[in-house]
Amino acid sequence: MSPEDLTGFIYKSHAAALQLAQIPTKERDSLLLEIAEVIKKHKNAILEANTLDLEASRDMAVPEIVLEWLKLTPERLNHAIECLRQLSSLPDPLTLHVGINGYQRIPLGVVAFVYEGFPQLSLIAAGMCLKVGNTIILKGGNEGTYTQEAITAIAKDVLLSRGFPEACMTSVPKGVALKELIVQEKYLRLVIPYGRPSFVQQVSKQATVSALPIAMGNCYLYLSASGNLDFAKEIILNSRKGEPDAVNAIEKVVVHQSWLDRGLGEWIVRLKKQGLVVRGCAGATNYFRQFLEESHSDETDKPSQALIDKAIELEDVWGQSYLDETIAIKVVQDTEEAIAWINQYSSGHADVLLTDSLSERDRFVSRINSSTIFVNAHSRFSRCAKVGENGNVKIALGMSSLKTRGASRYPGMIDIYALTTTKQVLTSSWSL
Repeated sequence: MSPEDLTGFIYKSHAAALQLAQIPTKERDSLLLEIAEVIKKHKNAILEANTLDLEASRDMAVPEIVLEWLKLTPERLNHAIECLRQLSSLPDPLTLHVGINGYQRIPLGVVAFVYEGFPQLSLIAAGMCLKVGNTIILKGGNEGTYTQEAITAIAKDVLLSRGFPEACMTSVPKGVALKELIVQEKYLRLVIPYGRPSFVQQVSKQATVSALPIAMGNCYLYLSASGNLDFAKEIILNSRKGEPDAVNAIEKVVVHQSWLDRGLGEWIVRLKKQGLVVRGCAGATNYFRQFLEESHSDETDKPSQALIDKAIELEDVWGQSYLDETIAIKVVQDTEEAIAWINQYSSGHADVLLTDSLSERDRFVSRINSSTIFVNAHSRFSRCAKVGENGNVKIALGMSSLKTRGASRYPGMIDIYALTTTKQVLTSSWSL
């Protein structure tokens, strides 16, 4: 497809977005419900298409983690169906709030969702876009071609049967490279990349349109001198139970040096018994080796040096996500050092503080450059329906960070409001 043809393809989505924005909210909500029902009806066909993708991927150089993400189970598909139903029941995000010098929330227009694995997330992303009046262009990896085509075809049949523009939900034509799509500034308004951090960073750097990267992994927890070891362990393990992936998995733990004399060794051993591979800075590594030697005085029961090195190693790259069962520990002198370290290396979308000090809490919260900060609270993130303080249900696709180019306008949870913008309405009082 030539650049001109690709522009024309995206223009069709742009024209469809103009029509979609004029369709009443109730009709868009009804559309989401019907898509959910038809997806449920054709669930077996989608799962069969996913099986074809998994079989084809065996002959491709697809990373193991992406293959795991690609696997579409009945539970994962049911979750996406439920999200569509929940989206249809949400209040209209485009409700007018117009007065003198007032603002009106409006759709963005054309949104591209580019992703690795996770075929069910394409369905959730499409539902979120349709809810607010955006059209969506899907660009999955080659590993998920059959599944994406099956989902898109089913959704298109529903769109056409209800009189909606076919281009409300489309897949990028075969042969179009990702780098060609994400520079289509004329009609494309937003790119949402999802996948491994290297993939997300690549898309964000190459895109010339606004990018809203979804971050995962490399979240930090700071265990201050007044924190609690047992609660820290609970938070770390709980953060890794996300479905289908642990978006806010705690992968790095910064601990105050006072914990070296207050049970840190036993705590690390307990983490290892939960299946975690523990790494650390030089200070943490030396401390843990000494702890193992002192706690195994009987030579017959003493761990080998190789086992110690496997348990905890010197880690050079603190700014990278592991996306596995590895956790790294950094020992710091004080809160100031912890804040500086986290700001330098954290992914910036979710970090945790454990403390009993109000002054320490205020200092940490005001200076940490993260879009979401959890204080003495679990950081686990789920894309399932979440009930907020006001009782409203929220469906979120993921989380973005303060450190991403083009996305700082809306960091944090990527919900339906993140897929809208505002226009200001200026009215002269004398004309009324």
